[in-house]
Amino acid sequence: MSQMTHYQVLTILPDPDIAPYFIWRKLFNQVHIALAEMKNKHGIESIGVSFPDYHYDKKGKSSKLGLKLRVFAPSSDELVKLQINKWLSKLTDYVEIGFIEEVDKNVKSHVSVHRYRFKPVEVQAQALAKKLSIGYEEAMATVAKRKPEMPLPFIQMHSQTNDSDYRLKVLQQSCSEPKSGLFNVYGMNGMKDSVTVPHW
Repeated sequence: MSQMTHYQVLTILPDPDIAPYFIWRKLFNQVHIALAEMKNKHGIESIGVSFPDYHYDKKGKSSKLGLKLRVFAPSSDELVKLQINKWLSKLTDYVEIGFIEEVDKNVKSHVSVHRYRFKPVEVQAQALAKKLSIGYEEAMATVAKRKPEMPLPFIQMHSQTNDSDYRLKVLQQSCSEPKSGLFNVYGMNGMKDSVTVPHW
């Protein structure tokens, strides 16, 4: 898989009457559906996203997604095929859709963007108790020493499959080396992968 050469920027326009997170919900649900169609119809899983203004304070005091989303691909062809303008046609009053542009060859920084998933401690303890054939209390004592859930920024999503809401928690991390590969239908990594996109 080649490196990311092209991108498109989606910018949420400030609106005094509508909170950005409400627009994020509408925007990213459409991006998710578009990426799922790219995978299902065209077998394309090479499109990744990043949040240029992402911020997460490791002490958990503040976090934000910002107002921009960059959509990356290894060539302009994938972004043309994605047809993001079509998917966001009802949001043009709230989202500015940039043109497809080339990534500057001088960009040296990279990030990996993950869909952060955290199993509740009760579920972790049950699994550990079963795995090690120990009591629930003992397993809970072990699990309690693990890292707690990170209070990351998130997008409230809606599943069309089971008609329910869920939080898409986003962990974006700096990476010293670029890594190519495939993305999920959120344009992100799972928790075990670290495929990167350029960052500036």
